[in-house]
Amino acid sequence: MFPHLPELSFIREEESAIVAELETLDVDTYDPRSAVEALGPKSRYGFRIVHQLPYLDTILLTAAVIEIGESIEKNRPPQGNLEAFSYRFEPNGNGGLFRADRTFKEWLRAQLSLMQSNTKISRVIATDISDFYARINFHRLENLLDEVAQNHGAARYIKKNIKVIRAKQSFGLPVGGSAARLLAELALSDTDKALEHDGRVATRFVDDFRIFLRADEDPYDALAFIAEQLGINEGLSLNVAKTEVYSRADYIKKLKRQTTDVSDEAEGAAMEALTSDLYFGDSPDLEALERLKSMNLLGMLEDEVSKEGFDMGRIKVIFRALKIAKPPEAINYLLQNFSKLVVFAKEVVLLMQELESAEYGSFDDLSPAVVKAVLSPPALSIQLIRTWLLELFVRRVLPITPSQIKALDGLASTLDRRQLHLIRGRIGDKNYFRRNKTAFGQYGSTEQSSFIWGASCLPKDEYETWLQTIRPMFVQPTGALFLKWAARERERLSAKLVSPVDEHQE
Repeated sequence: MFPHLPELSFIREEESAIVAELETLDVDTYDPRSAVEALGPKSRYGFRIVHQLPYLDTILLTAAVIEIGESIEKNRPPQGNLEAFSYRFEPNGNGGLFRADRTFKEWLRAQLSLMQSNTKISRVIATDISDFYARINFHRLENLLDEVAQNHGAARYIKKNIKVIRAKQSFGLPVGGSAARLLAELALSDTDKALEHDGRVATRFVDDFRIFLRADEDPYDALAFIAEQLGINEGLSLNVAKTEVYSRADYIKKLKRQTTDVSDEAEGAAMEALTSDLYFGDSPDLEALERLKSMNLLGMLEDEVSKEGFDMGRIKVIFRALKIAKPPEAINYLLQNFSKLVVFAKEVVLLMQELESAEYGSFDDLSPAVVKAVLSPPALSIQLIRTWLLELFVRRVLPITPSQIKALDGLASTLDRRQLHLIRGRIGDKNYFRRNKTAFGQYGSTEQSSFIWGASCLPKDEYETWLQTIRPMFVQPTGALFLKWAARERERLSAKLVSPVDEHQE
């Protein structure tokens, strides 16, 4: 959801040294830092709070969950069943943690197979949980962790980390990341068992439920059962607005549309199939995406954006298809419609970056409009939009002048300051870093790394001497490694800020 942390370059290039240091870290005495919280758009008038963990805490939390991953998996229904379809823990040794054949698209295919083989199914309930990740009860999760990994050091660290992240609330998990996904599956393990023990034919992908009913079964009764299970035992509730009951014929038709190759369908059905491919970051069929070049993607985007209740997921899919197709006319479309597309800041930025790589300088005249947008609603009110718009300058998709940066100086949030440090470094604002480098210790941990990054515009001797002086103030694990790496990579740090577009798929 956020622009990726610049420190990802450090992790890639210093992996062995980082692993060696972290192997000696006592996680019982290590105190994780709080996550960055930001408001992000969810729909036209809907919002959600999103989190970005520091890179070190992301590594440690993921490692801790992997450590007890097998114990979590054993607490879930058997993998051969359909009940808990998503994110089955099965590390492959190459960084993948989950079974490759348990994607959202495979879930749809499994349902279609069930429907076709079981002619007694007459209706299907489709429902999901309201604000699932944000509403997971921490005390329930603590109890479940104690059940699957009692007195385990990794479980203790997980609980400590989440307490820090959600310090102001007693509920919620950070959205995204493999660690949170497996913990979310653990949070619903009792619900999976309740459905299984009750004899209901049901399946689940994360917080999406499908309950299959015979002709003699009442949808109201089935919904009441799951609502009671979630409400009393988990403190969760069903999303009434997304609850539907389908006839057998209608649901089979829907499944076939969603699982059909996009080349075999008309535009509307093709986009629905593509949406299924991209759900939760499933790898798209690149050949199918290439076929989309013949479709009027900009017209489809315009139609979706103009709707009063637009579908954010569908719009993201269209933007992703545009990044693959790269139609030249998209440049003028973005220039002419930038102000009304601001709410889709991430998608707009990544598309602009992709188009700029093919047509250098295409958006240079847009810089004043972006600065104005940053300082106006909705960006001024919604941190995540603002952060992504500033990323246009971080990645040099757009140029920025000193006077334009000065206009942004009033932005005071941690994320804004982090972006501005990086932007000032990219334009070589040496005076700024000379004036402020003695105040390094007053910066929060979230922006210290970005200040170090930006200050790399200073001359080599001045930069290396300063890094030595701040070493006692930058004492986090792997901190000394980072400072040595920054000194060695000083001339290349600015170029490393251009994170590849394809790393930002949700």
